[in-house]
Amino acid sequence: MTQDSLGGLSVGFIGPLPPTRSGVADYDAELLTCLSQRIAVTAYEPPRAERALVAKHDVLLFQIGNDPLHAPSVEALFSPSRRTPAAVVLHDFVLHHLFAAAYLDRGREEEYERELERAHGARGRQLARRMRAGRKIPVWDLDPWSWPMSAAVIRAAGAVIAHSRLVRGAVLRESPGTWAVEIPHHVLPGPPTDPAEARRALGLPPNRPLAVTLGVVTPAKRVGKIVEALALLPPGRRPFLFVGGAVGGDDPLLGKVLALGLTKDVTFGGYLSENDFWKAASAGTLAVNLRHPTMGETSGAVCRLAGCGLPLIVSDSGWLRELPEAFASKIPVGGDETERLAGELSRVAFDPDVRRTRSEAAAQWGRERHPDIVAEAYVRVLKDVAGGRVKALGSSGRVAAGLLDVGIGRPGRRNAKDRGPDAKVVAAVAARAAGILPVE
Repeated sequence: MTQDSLGGLSVGFIGPLPPTRSGVADYDAELLTCLSQRIAVTAYEPPRAERALVAKHDVLLFQIGNDPLHAPSVEALFSPSRRTPAAVVLHDFVLHHLFAAAYLDRGREEEYERELERAHGARGRQLARRMRAGRKIPVWDLDPWSWPMSAAVIRAAGAVIAHSRLVRGAVLRESPGTWAVEIPHHVLPGPPTDPAEARRALGLPPNRPLAVTLGVVTPAKRVGKIVEALALLPPGRRPFLFVGGAVGGDDPLLGKVLALGLTKDVTFGGYLSENDFWKAASAGTLAVNLRHPTMGETSGAVCRLAGCGLPLIVSDSGWLRELPEAFASKIPVGGDETERLAGELSRVAFDPDVRRTRSEAAAQWGRERHPDIVAEAYVRVLKDVAGGRVKALGSSGRVAAGLLDVGIGRPGRRNAKDRGPDAKVVAAVAARAAGILPVE
């Protein structure tokens, strides 16, 4: 396919869509709308992923996260019958839970072991042997970054799209020859609602500073730490906390709020509809969204909240570390985490100058990640994958890996840490000289 023929690019888009309750599904729906305005896109949800393989698309775009619902997508990516080049969006670098829940927890031990070995080679084979020997391995407790199980997915892709420097770097460490591209998570502009009206609609206090934490409530979100931090503050310097996300009636968080005497300072909104999410964002004075441990994920909720101009308080962990300090306070995990979190909650909630400057910076960051801008970046990558440019880039990647292995070559231009620029020079010289390096 020539570059001139790519104007009518046909893309098979493989990933979950609403009403599936998944951050990836929400992301897919938003991106799909923008891509469809630029190129021909056909969507396939994971259970129908195999259909994309025979649809004669120019390129496939797989959206994959650390959830068993993506298992059919991964199987289609690995299928021996696939002849269409593919780009993979890694919504999480760690995919171990995908395979463990999809295969191991459903009695498909052999498939789990196969994927373990495919991703981790001899190490994975050894772990599988231990499991077959009857020794119980606490798979769910394995260090996720030591056993990410994403290497096979990475190697099967013509290009890997990451939303952060963290994940792009992890991909290149796992497979140095991969064409890894960083495209930031888009920031969907929200429908504005008058803050007073939004608070009335959600039953929130009209006159107190309001901290919101929105998204699926899991132990990794550390909502308990936010509650503990509020308890350290005197009532006059304590913002009201709105937790938007489903919490069961027996969740320990409810007991913690009661035990700390915070029933008039915290409310749980349950699962939020799209409209209520935007109302909560409009109602908020600031947002606090913690996360540890991470699987290499980005947070669509955090991106949306920043785009609404809310100052952020986040964990100094994972992708959150990459957020600009101009609008995001980063709280180290452990140690005096609760005390530092309390101090930041009080400072941001009650200092109008801090809020104003941070709000402006957050909104600007969001505008730079408008879905239209992100969609254009996707189109460029998809055209390159369909047009074969990936193979040339892969040759440079393998040379870069070789330079790293033998310890020669300077760092890249201007002392960059990777040897990509040097690798391109070596590949070009070899191809033009004696044909030492075959050009793919």
